[in-house]
Amino acid sequence: MAATPIIRRMADDDAALAGFAALDEDTLSRPWMWQGGKMDARYALYRTLGDAQEIAVAVAARPHPESRRILALAQRAFGDLRGLMTGLPDELLDLKPHEKEWSLRETLRHIIWIERRYATQARYAADRRDSDPIRVATDRLVPEAEIYATGDAIAILARLAAARAESHRLLDDVAPAQMTRPTQWMHYDVDLRFRLHRFAAHVLEHTVQCKKTLATLGWRATEGRRIVRLVAAAIAEIEGLGARDEARKLEAALVERFASVTA
Repeated sequence: MAATPIIRRMADDDAALAGFAALDEDTLSRPWMWQGGKMDARYALYRTLGDAQEIAVAVAARPHPESRRILALAQRAFGDLRGLMTGLPDELLDLKPHEKEWSLRETLRHIIWIERRYATQARYAADRRDSDPIRVATDRLVPEAEIYATGDAIAILARLAAARAESHRLLDDVAPAQMTRPTQWMHYDVDLRFRLHRFAAHVLEHTVQCKKTLATLGWRATEGRRIVRLVAAAIAEIEGLGARDEARKLEAALVERFASVTA
C-alpha cells in the first residue's frame, strides 16, 4: 500500500471530518433529506457508517494474508485517532496536562517514531537468517531526533499516515511460515505475529492517552466528533484490507453529505 494515496485522501476529506466533528447536538438535530425522506443531520454520519459496515463485511470475506488482517486493525486504530484529533484547535496541541506529562504533539510524535521502528523491526524478523542476531542493529532504526511533529493536527496525522502506509508496504503480505519467526519486543522473546499485533495496540494505547490529556485540559468532544471517530475507524479498516477504491467512495460520500448538511 503506497503512502501517496493515503496522504492525498486525507487532504481531500479532512475538511468534511473536521466539519462534522465540530457539530453539536443542536446542529445535528436539524433536518437532513435522504432518499426523499427527512431525517436528522446526524444520520448523514450514521448512514456513512452503515455503508462502511456493509462494505467491510464484503471486503473481509475476501482472501487476505493474516498479516494484512492484523495490520488492518492498526489502520482502524489510526482512523479512530484521526477522528479524535482532526480539526482540534492548534492551541491544544502544545498544552501539557501536567508538568511531567506529554502534550498531544509529543504523544503524536512518539506514535510516528514507534510506528517506523516497529516496521523496521518486524521486517527484519521476517527476513533475517537463523545465524543473524535476533535483534535488529540499532543503527538501522530511525533515531527519535529525525521525527518531526510540526504544524497542525492534520499535518501531523499526514506524517503518521505515511508511516502507516510504509508499514503496510513492508508487511502486508508476510508468508505464513514467517509469522512464527522468533523476535524480541522490549526484553521479551516473542514471534513476528505478536509484533504485528503491537502496531494496533500501540496506537490504541496512545489514543487513550490523548483522550486523557484532552479531558484534563477541559476539552469535551461534541456528538459530531464521537460519531466521526466511528466512521473514520470503519473506513480506515476497509483501506487497511486493501480496498482503497471502496474507501475512496465512502470518503466521497462523506464529503457530499457534509455539503448537504451545511447547505
